Amino acid sequence: MPGRPDDPAPHAPASKDAVGVIEREVTVMLRRTLEQVWAAGYGSGGAVDRFTYPLLVVVELHGAQRLAQLAERLGVSKPTVSRQVTRLVAAGLLEVLDDPLDSRSGLVSLNGAGLAEVLAVRERRLAPLREVIEHWPVEDRDRFAALLLRFNADIDSGA
Repeated sequence: MPGRPDDPAPHAPASKDAVGVIEREVTVMLRRTLEQVWAAGYGSGGAVDRFTYPLLVVVELHGAQRLAQLAERLGVSKPTVSRQVTRLVAAGLLEVLDDPLDSRSGLVSLNGAGLAEVLAVRERRLAPLREVIEHWPVEDRDRFAALLLRFNADIDSGA
């Protein structure tokens, strides 16, 4: 709703404090996407939610991996990942394979049902985003995507 303290002006002038504007706008973006855009759409099974979906995506993107690798990539603790993996294994979306390099470890792997769920959830999550930016020029969409990629890559690299 316009006029709320956290709402930016649609065409705010360039700020002398770009970092402050970025911090505020990232906060608003996260809150709005979590509450308004992605609060639902994870399916009816209950195993996939806003906490376990990123785990499935990381396994889809990087393939089978140890719990410690998952925890590092997700920026959470190993016990947290372990609970999430257990939940997703019980739901039939992940499996734990023997690690050929370390008999004490297992490799968390996405199975066919897990891949199908990731693709279905992704499509449900993309629909509201498409609606938000459908009126944007293609160049603006591409630039925004490129800047988000750069922003997250720099965060990951500690730059």
